[in-house]
Amino acid sequence: MVTQTPTTAKGSRAARDAKSPAHGKNTKYRAKASSQAKKTTPATAGKSLDHAQEALDQAAKTEKQLRASLKKHSKEVSTVKDDLDKRDRDLKTMKSQLKTAKKSCKRATKKLSHTP
Repeated sequence: MVTQTPTTAKGSRAARDAKSPAHGKNTKYRAKASSQAKKTTPATAGKSLDHAQEALDQAAKTEKQLRASLKKHSKEVSTVKDDLDKRDRDLKTMKSQLKTAKKSCKRATKKLSHTP
């Protein structure tokens, strides 16, 4: 009995894959699809760059607004701090004046009580 090897057997898979006309068509199809993908890549990349540029522009605009707002609020905070410092000095002055007035009142009361 004669046995055939799988690579040389009539109708074997290896023999069909090597000679299949569909194999060449797939290669051409893949090459065509690959070239189309390469053709659309610059347009997609351009859109992506435009989108990134818009995002950067928006970020710069937002940063500018935030810096202006920070500057404005910093001035307001500084003004409030100056006002608080002034009020604190005024309060210390008033406390000192009150202390002096109490001492004067006490002295005057002593003088009045000692005078006949």
